Amino acid sequence: MYQLYYCRGKASLTPHMLLEELNVPYELVPVEVKNNQHKSPTYLALNPAGKIPLLIDDGVVISETAAICLYLTDKHPEKNLAPPVGTVERAEFYKWLIYLTNTLQTELMIYFRPQQYSLIDDVNIKHNAYRNIAAMLDIIENALVANHAKNKGPYLLGEECSAVDLFILMLARWTRDFASPARARLRFSEYLQRVSSRPAVLRTFEAEEIHSPYY
Repeated sequence: MYQLYYCRGKASLTPHMLLEELNVPYELVPVEVKNNQHKSPTYLALNPAGKIPLLIDDGVVISETAAICLYLTDKHPEKNLAPPVGTVERAEFYKWLIYLTNTLQTELMIYFRPQQYSLIDDVNIKHNAYRNIAAMLDIIENALVANHAKNKGPYLLGEECSAVDLFILMLARWTRDFASPARARLRFSEYLQRVSSRPAVLRTFEAEEIHSPYY
């Protein structure tokens, strides 16, 4: 059985939603970030980086949200939560997954934790990060607009929901209190409604006691 070390609403939300979508047995192991449990000797022995999430599968220990997504989708290809390896669609999956974790999520971390990047210029760092995030959200919106024009399908990669869609929902949720959140964009708003309405996603929100509005 999988074990997912998680904290409510944090970067573990995507793997949690993915496990629900896969409909496989798993156990949730709460790690309270506010109490610095992720910096405890016990947790650091599992993940020396002291980050959430962490997945354990029969002795295999995997950290980093994107890596966990790849591991789970590759272990359960029959669930179609990632395109088949070697296809053009799989290349698109890789592109978006890495963009989300390396670019958008990184910029969101800069916005929420500017003090980690400067002790004297937090305001300008947050301002620049906010501007960058808006441009990144626009890129996703433009991709959704293009999909709509081509009748490509209801999800970012086409007809099937993938781990990328779950990742986008998580990051979009983090912008919910922005002056211009992800949902302020027309196609993005429709898309977020579609993804957040999935039964597996709703079960995840219920388990983590995440209440509407979700994004």
